[in-house]
Amino acid sequence: MTSESIEDAEAVLSDVEIDEPSPVALNDPPREDVRDERVTELIAELDREKKAREAAESSKSDLQASFNRLKALAHEESLSKELESVSKGKDEMKLKLDEVVRDRDALKGEIEKVSGKVRSFKSFTTLPKSQKYTGLASVAYGVIKPANEIVEDLVREIDKSRNEAREQVDQRNYEIAIEVSQLESTISNLRLEVAEKASFVDDLERDVSEKDKRIGELEKDKLEKGCNPSPTVKMVAQRPLLVEQLNLVSKIHDQLYEVVRIVDVNSSEELDLSESFFMPQETEMEENVRASLAGMESIFELTKVVSGKTQSLVEEKSHEVKNLNETVGLLVKEKEHIGTLLRSALSKRMITEQPSQKSELFQAAENGLRDVGVDFKPTKPLKDENVQDTRDINTVDNSTEENEIYSLASTLENIVKASQVKIVELQHSEETSSLKKQLDSQTKELHQRMRQIEELKEKERIANENVEGLMTDIAAAEEEIARWKVAAEVQIQYWAEIKDLINQLHVLKEELEEAKHAIKESEKKLKFKEETAAAAMGAREAAERSLKLADNRATRLRERMQELNRKVEDLETHRDTNSSNRARYVCWPW
Repeated sequence: MTSESIEDAEAVLSDVEIDEPSPVALNDPPREDVRDERVTELIAELDREKKAREAAESSKSDLQASFNRLKALAHEESLSKELESVSKGKDEMKLKLDEVVRDRDALKGEIEKVSGKVRSFKSFTTLPKSQKYTGLASVAYGVIKPANEIVEDLVREIDKSRNEAREQVDQRNYEIAIEVSQLESTISNLRLEVAEKASFVDDLERDVSEKDKRIGELEKDKLEKGCNPSPTVKMVAQRPLLVEQLNLVSKIHDQLYEVVRIVDVNSSEELDLSESFFMPQETEMEENVRASLAGMESIFELTKVVSGKTQSLVEEKSHEVKNLNETVGLLVKEKEHIGTLLRSALSKRMITEQPSQKSELFQAAENGLRDVGVDFKPTKPLKDENVQDTRDINTVDNSTEENEIYSLASTLENIVKASQVKIVELQHSEETSSLKKQLDSQTKELHQRMRQIEELKEKERIANENVEGLMTDIAAAEEEIARWKVAAEVQIQYWAEIKDLINQLHVLKEELEEAKHAIKESEKKLKFKEETAAAAMGAREAAERSLKLADNRATRLRERMQELNRKVEDLETHRDTNSSNRARYVCWPW
């Protein structure tokens, strides 16, 4: 910039230097005119030189003033811009520092929150520090490192929970498969039973259809034989059948009512169905049919009542028979025990007691047997105490007493045998009652089978409900897995937020780099302004040099004017000398 201004100034000065006056051509005009013209020219040239110098000085002063003003303005502007840029840079740096501090605090707060949430399986006392980084980079390092550890721990926990959930789901699926297989087996068994029942029902339906066909064929035969009688004729023909049916229904009803009354004495108080209200009437067919239907319904109710009463009665009888069997067994045992005691007692007393006491004992036993209903007669009557006391008589008495003892034992044995016969009869009655019980048990088994079918249906329903419950459990497990997934997504979001914070740190670093770059640009601008100021100084120096050159040229012009004046004076003196030597008047050729 300075070299260009200097070259421009030298070019201007060279232009000024080039405008040198051409050498004055001396003619031979008259001396006075030439002198006057020359003087006027020199005066005019001096005036022009003065004006040019004054203009140069004024332009120099104006240029100096403008240069000073420009320099002052440039200096002020540069200072103001520098101050503004410095203040802006300081403000921006403060803002960025505040943002960095806020971001650092936010990072610390967020990482403390995250560490507090994951404190259950890992604890973070303080943020780790790095010797490699300082400032915000160290804070970012202290945030990123525990965040990475937290994410790794969360990933491990999620994998562990996922594996546990998978194992639980597999175990539950295995249990469900076992239960489903069991349910399928039970359902297949139920289906087989239902198929058997359905086949039985189909057989019954076939029998009914065959019977219907036979009835239809018989009706057709009757119609063909009766030459297609009218419906009224049919009704008239069927009326005695309906009347007979109603009579039979009423009789069955009465018999069932009698059975109920026989079975239960209190049935007359509970049931008042003895009087039949569906007796046959000689009116219309519909009323007779309704009466027969009512009779069948009442018969059905009575059969229900009879079955219940008979069942309760059989249960009571079986309970009584059981009690009787128990009492009979006890009595038999007591009789055997009493027989043994009697024999032992009789044998002991026969040995120890007197004959009179023996006779009293036999008399008491005879009376006891008679009271029981056994006619016991001894082989020989008992004698008084006044009998002869001889050995023969004693031997005879001893033999008779022994015979009486044996006869008493034989009667006791007969009694025992009779009781055994009664026991056998009671056993036969018990067997009959057991047969009745078997019949009742078979009926009960039929009812139980029906109940079992209902229970199986209920089990099937429960199995379906269990399957639904298992499906709900599976749905709950899926929901739990979804919650784990949501938790994992939340952790991933935390990691994404951490990444965002890291990106913000990178952005802040970039902004710092941009600020540094802006500072460098401002420094370059300051350097440019300094260079412009230096160029202005160079221009001023060039102007000063041009002024100096103008002064030098003016001095040269003065010196030349002086030389020209001297030459003019010399010429004048020379002309004066020549004119004095020439003729006074000279004639010109024109």
